[in-house]
Amino acid sequence: MSAHASSIARVHHLLEGLGPGPWPVADLLALGWTRGQLQRAVAARLLERPRRGVYAAGPLPAQLSLAVEPARLPDGATAAARRVAGARPTSLHGSRLRALSRRLPRSAVFSHASAGRELGLWLPFPSDPVAHVTIPGQADREDAGLRVHGSGLPDSVVVRREGLALTDVRRTAVDLARPCDLPHALIPVDSAMRLLLEQECRDLDRALRQRLVPHDAIERVRASFDEVLDSMPAWPGVRTARAAVAAADPASASPYESWSRGWMLAVGMPAPELNVILVGASGREYVVDFLWRDRGLIGEADGLSKYGTTADEIRRSMRAEKDRQADLEAAGWRFARWVVGDSGATIVARVGRALYLPTSSTQRALRRGA
Repeated sequence: MSAHASSIARVHHLLEGLGPGPWPVADLLALGWTRGQLQRAVAARLLERPRRGVYAAGPLPAQLSLAVEPARLPDGATAAARRVAGARPTSLHGSRLRALSRRLPRSAVFSHASAGRELGLWLPFPSDPVAHVTIPGQADREDAGLRVHGSGLPDSVVVRREGLALTDVRRTAVDLARPCDLPHALIPVDSAMRLLLEQECRDLDRALRQRLVPHDAIERVRASFDEVLDSMPAWPGVRTARAAVAAADPASASPYESWSRGWMLAVGMPAPELNVILVGASGREYVVDFLWRDRGLIGEADGLSKYGTTADEIRRSMRAEKDRQADLEAAGWRFARWVVGDSGATIVARVGRALYLPTSSTQRALRRGA
């Protein structure tokens, strides 16, 4: 169920006026909510009900924004709700963090997944409802939906966005990578490389596909992580974070591609080229996810949303994908494919077989129907 603009405005008003919650239902009714509005807000994931008679802000995606003209709000909307509605678009997640910041010390900086959502980083795991904050000198703890990290935090890695103090892209990516294995660690670090390069190159995807981004620019961005990594020499997980930075590739087009590549690198497979333009036998150009040029092998990581949502969209997309693969195979390329839901071991086995079996053996196996 999609969220109506007026409901989003009401939740913004709650966060601005009552803090991050949870709130007793009596307080919400006193503010003018009806029980029907509460039910609709829960259905739209604007609110959640952790227990009977209590509501809290829901775990909405960071990209859900409030962008509504004040005149379209209901007549009974408060001045605060109208002020919020007239402001620039902002996420409910950001509103929750601003409400939380009022009861935190001035040295508190939102970090980890909370900063990652605000900065637009890919997250290695689904975001939980816990807010993460770094307060240097305090003990690590979790209390009432707030996870406090007491690690050191130089001023050089702190930025301000819409009134929030956040760890910057580099520090946030490293913090997210440290507790992970390499496949998951690559997700935020690849994303951070992309965000940093986008500051220098407007149409980054096109420039990367056409190999127009200078190698020096990529390496300069990679080297910028040294400041963060050198400040945490013996911290848990820093070796994994260093490995992820060393292997990061801004040409990765999705978290799933980064995760898939991480499994290949973790077992020592040669690093593929990413999102390369190839020409099929018909002369048409195609972008492929992974390429091992010397082995004549294309790797394709198929997300389920790639083929559309309706039966007609899926049918047309699958037909086009079949024609694309046939065109590239006619030009001499081989394929290894995997889909969302396949394990890392499945990806490694599938790509490894295609990479390391002699081409003639692979072709004989295909003819036998193996």
